[in-house]
Amino acid sequence: MGDTDLAARLRTLRLAAGMTLEALAERSGVSVRGISDIERGKSLHPQPRTVEALVHGLRLDEGGRRWLRAPLLGAAADVGRTDFRPPRLTDFTGRAPELARLVAGLDPSAHRPLFVVSGPPGIGKTALVTEAFGRVDARRVFVDLAGHGRPSSTALEVLQRVLRQCDPGDPPGTLAAARARWSELCTGERVLVHLDNVSDESQVRPVLVEGRATVVATSRRSLAGLDSERIVLDVLGHEDGRRLLERAIPAGQRDTAAVEELIALCDGFPLALRVAANRVASRPATSVADLVSRLRSADRRLALLVAGDVSVAATIAVSYDDLDPAVAAVFRATAALDGVTFGPDLVAAATDGGEVDTEDHLDQLVDLGLVEPRGADRYRVHDIIRLFALGRLRDDPAAESAARDRLTGWLLDRLLAAGSAFVVPGRAPVSRPDDDQDTARDWIIGEVDHWWPAFQRAAAGGRHDVVLTLASVLQWFANLWPDWGRWYELDLLAERSAEAIGDDGARSRIAGHLAWAAHVERADHDLAGRHAEDALTAAERSGAVDLVAWGHYHVAWSLLEAGDGDGAEAHALAAVAGFEAEDDPVFLHQARGMLGLVLRAQGRHVESVASLHATVDGIVEGLDPVDERVRYAQALARAELAASLLESGAVDEALAVLDDGLRAVPDDTGTSLGLLLQRRASVLIALGRRAEALHDVERALGAIPAQGRPARLEALHRELRALRVELGGPPD
Repeated sequence: MGDTDLAARLRTLRLAAGMTLEALAERSGVSVRGISDIERGKSLHPQPRTVEALVHGLRLDEGGRRWLRAPLLGAAADVGRTDFRPPRLTDFTGRAPELARLVAGLDPSAHRPLFVVSGPPGIGKTALVTEAFGRVDARRVFVDLAGHGRPSSTALEVLQRVLRQCDPGDPPGTLAAARARWSELCTGERVLVHLDNVSDESQVRPVLVEGRATVVATSRRSLAGLDSERIVLDVLGHEDGRRLLERAIPAGQRDTAAVEELIALCDGFPLALRVAANRVASRPATSVADLVSRLRSADRRLALLVAGDVSVAATIAVSYDDLDPAVAAVFRATAALDGVTFGPDLVAAATDGGEVDTEDHLDQLVDLGLVEPRGADRYRVHDIIRLFALGRLRDDPAAESAARDRLTGWLLDRLLAAGSAFVVPGRAPVSRPDDDQDTARDWIIGEVDHWWPAFQRAAAGGRHDVVLTLASVLQWFANLWPDWGRWYELDLLAERSAEAIGDDGARSRIAGHLAWAAHVERADHDLAGRHAEDALTAAERSGAVDLVAWGHYHVAWSLLEAGDGDGAEAHALAAVAGFEAEDDPVFLHQARGMLGLVLRAQGRHVESVASLHATVDGIVEGLDPVDERVRYAQALARAELAASLLESGAVDEALAVLDDGLRAVPDDTGTSLGLLLQRRASVLIALGRRAEALHDVERALGAIPAQGRPARLEALHRELRALRVELGGPPD
């Protein structure tokens, strides 16, 4: 390797790797033209991010990396270097609040010595400061502190580069003398200094002197050690993203739908949007829709977000390539996660690392702008940056597979433990004493975007025992979270597992879950009836008495919804008998409750009241009143008992039952509270207390989720709205 120029070295490395220009362009994200210009010597000083992208595309080791970079390095790295001020964008778009704040801070009367503008790569930090400086009348100094393959500039080198733009002659050769000269200059003239691509606080501190200078440091790091005014940039809002694209792309090459999708695909990143816009605008025969159709492939998106020698991937690579190996591993692991936000425990599970160390690594990534903090120990990675992390993760397929397997296993174990908190004691497959129900509930709901894909992977991977165990455990929790909306889908996956192992007991159990989900989520009682029949048939084949009882229960429920009271009664009685034979008080309460509903539907109110009284008394006396499932069962049973008492004419007793129920239900228990208040409003109407009834209706509507309601809660919500109108309240 004796060549000394960059062109020859790049060509040698590419040919040694057996890659065409097109192949290297696809792998690195640098355009074919950009690579060709370097190899032909036309591009003598490519941007450092371009070189970094080529290093990655060629998969160079450290020796190869140094050899390729060598022509870009000089013995006197920064001495005599010229800092070219970045051009002010002619179509600068958005950032109105940040721009106004920065421009105001640059006014001499504001006395703001330092601003730090930070954010992830490609977010538009330099463009913002350049625009702000263009709106202020003062001497402007620009110093680009990007390494360009060199070590970071020292404090003296930074001051010397500042002084060269303000003072004729050679700058002083010592830090003290240079600082004194800079302080002298700042007493007589207003100077705005833009330090771009700052790597650490030590590069900024020597430029901070008394006088009339304001320093603005732009950095991917937060530079938390500096006492400054801070502007942290995030992605552009949707409207600003649309305006940027419409300004840059001729009208004939865009349509509204394609522009909207392009904004989403670029995740609102200004650099990604500008690269996409320039790519379209520079090719008159290409439309936004054409580019969008190609960008939909997540695997190719970053490779396509290239315009000339500007590459989104190369921009991100500048930050990634400086990461410590352990921090880089954490960054790559974030791409294995499915949810939008995540905690350090999830990343630690994927990397098989310690949670404390992982949190420290995540904080370093936050400081670099590669990860975004979301509060309460939660983080997120912007979609564009996540695609970059995914590409790096996939560089090692074995490591990627191991990370995903570790994460899936951890999530499913954690889900099993959390779900078991809601299973009646003694019936859970595992116990987790350090997880109370509140903690377990928060985890199941809060991490659903992570554990649900893991459950789906387990089902697709044939882990039938795991799928069936989890489905049965989660059914205990389903009534407490009916508005998730995907219980039926989950149980369909479990049904396939039950069929795969050929176990009639499992078939019956899962068919019962499907019947429940069809009633609650879909209000499709015919579908529920078919699943209920399947549950009973499979149970009878299995010979398990408890499963046969459950089969009768589900058939009774479906027949009740279909208006077949006589048929429903026979199955409800069979369910009661089955659970009595099993001496199972927990499920016996549910069977008696179903019988009470059937008897009420037949007009047999006295018998209905007796059956529902037995249900309420059994739940209150036999189970732990602190258990969230028990509270829900109590509320449901009391609401149904009150309805039967009301129909039997025992209005005062109905009100007393509901008042007891409300005292036992926390104010934030939406479904239980809404149901009890709805029943209480009906009782109050019967007593002529309409104003109180309207108050209860309003409280009930407030307790029910505003969105994502399953069919059962949607029906209750409609009934309450109609009742509110009947009582003289507003229609909506």
